[in-house]
Amino acid sequence: MRTFGVLFCILVAAVVVPVFLGVPTCKGIEPTQPVTKDGEKWRIAYYEGGAYVDYKDCMHAIIGGLMSLGWIDKAELPGLEGDVPKPYWNWLSKESKSRFLEFREEDAYSALWSDEQRATTRVEVLKKLQSGDIDLIIAMGTWAGQDLANNLHRVPTTVVSTSDPIHAKIIRSAEDSGLDHVTARVDPNRYLRQVRMFHRLVRFHKLGVAYEDTPDGRIYSAIPAIEKVAVERGFELVICNLDDSQEDRYAAGRACLECMQALAADADAIYLTALLSVDEQLKPIAELLLKEKVPSFSMIGSKYVKEGILMSISTDEGYEAQGLYDAGKIARILNGAAPRTLEQEFPDPLDIAINMATAKAIGVTVPNGILRIAHEIYGAEAQ
Repeated sequence: MRTFGVLFCILVAAVVVPVFLGVPTCKGIEPTQPVTKDGEKWRIAYYEGGAYVDYKDCMHAIIGGLMSLGWIDKAELPGLEGDVPKPYWNWLSKESKSRFLEFREEDAYSALWSDEQRATTRVEVLKKLQSGDIDLIIAMGTWAGQDLANNLHRVPTTVVSTSDPIHAKIIRSAEDSGLDHVTARVDPNRYLRQVRMFHRLVRFHKLGVAYEDTPDGRIYSAIPAIEKVAVERGFELVICNLDDSQEDRYAAGRACLECMQALAADADAIYLTALLSVDEQLKPIAELLLKEKVPSFSMIGSKYVKEGILMSISTDEGYEAQGLYDAGKIARILNGAAPRTLEQEFPDPLDIAINMATAKAIGVTVPNGILRIAHEIYGAEAQ
């Protein structure tokens, strides 16, 4: 029987960081007040590397934030099943109502996780930005951020949902984007906190990690942070490399499951990173880890815990707060603020999501101190 041998005060000491609440402020102006562009609507564009669950959740949260701030009329968003490209853009361009913002169907782009498509789409997006028709663009994810954080255009760009925009060379640092028209959201210690927390709770000696061994793949999966904590805490990394971005998704899914099987056989615990194939194969992965009684932590958040992964950082309220933060940055830019002057550091919440049914099935005893700070509890024990 494994036991989470940790006290509430120790856990908080391990992960506590300053929490930024609300939206960025700026002296002398109302930072989020809806305004028109000299009586006209501001034209907003969108670019992503491809469909991914976090992009969908982030867009949902940003739209909700813009509604809360009065830039878009409040309405119920449609339900979206699975990972869909350009999430909610069809609704924004055809059904949303706003006196201030314009979303045209032709202003949203997706590279569909294809290197070839990315090269073509990047040229198309930059041409659109250079035309002067676009007032602000949302760059969703690392690919989009890398393609637009340059001097090939001057359109205000807010970069959202990147694992590590600093290592990805999207921004110069947490304090300075390096480009006047670019801003991003960054939490420099996010994954360090996650891995430290997981190790403090489970006390594993060998941590299994699957990732794509490319420069982008290492960034998406936070490998530098994982390696740093491994040295710091003295545990061994058990690695499985896979081709996560291949177009043959059946082959990618099969390779991912094979990786998880190998890791489960050799590691004490598994840290699930940001892989398309993990998202696509989440249920069989959760079933496999349950069968093998391997503790697991997802870097993504609550969705994975709901499906049977042992634990993660709670993201239900986190997305809402992040959406208001990103919407506030958009509002301030349209009010005249330079993107480079905006606060970029926005830490993840400290809340935990845990699946008690999984804990019971794999023989993990969760102390009451952990349950008291858990924001989301799933499984039989939670009922």
